[in-house]
Amino acid sequence: MQLSEYFLYDMREVMRALPADGDVRQKFRSFSLEPRVGGRARSVKAFAEDLGFAVEECDLPRGMNGRLVRDTWSDTGFRIEVSSRLSVEAKRFAVLHEMAHYFLHTDRNDPLAWTEHFDPSGSTFYVDKKAEREANNFAEAVLFGGAQLTAAYTLLGGDLKKIAKYFGVTEQVTRIALSKLQRNAGPTV
Repeated sequence: MQLSEYFLYDMREVMRALPADGDVRQKFRSFSLEPRVGGRARSVKAFAEDLGFAVEECDLPRGMNGRLVRDTWSDTGFRIEVSSRLSVEAKRFAVLHEMAHYFLHTDRNDPLAWTEHFDPSGSTFYVDKKAEREANNFAEAVLFGGAQLTAAYTLLGGDLKKIAKYFGVTEQVTRIALSKLQRNAGPTV
């Protein structure tokens, strides 16, 4: 699948990357369309676990925010590990990013298949820069898709800090998504 690397994805692109299973697609739709529950950003960890991932905080090497690890005991066959050094906001994005690698870059039909995006040693980082951009774009679409970012930008007067808090992510993630949105929409945002 060819995904745009410079523009904010929309949920249609995410849906095309998901299995045809209506349950998985419905869970993504619900998460994206209801970014907040009870006045707080929805739990990304609960979302990932509902999809069948095990999610753990670990002491990962500095600079590594998260990784996808084979796990026989999880429903998907994978565990998402996130660095315990990260803020809650950064962990949320890291979990979505690793979920993206699963849906975009793993062969889920062959549980013994190894992909170039997965390092069994745990000592190095993903080396495919294109795959990293795709995973970031996928995670951004799940967080901000369905015109949620545009609406939040308008309602919150463009206040970066408030927008980041609304979605429960870092200001850096929000700034990048807003810049992509601006490239999509032109000079109006």
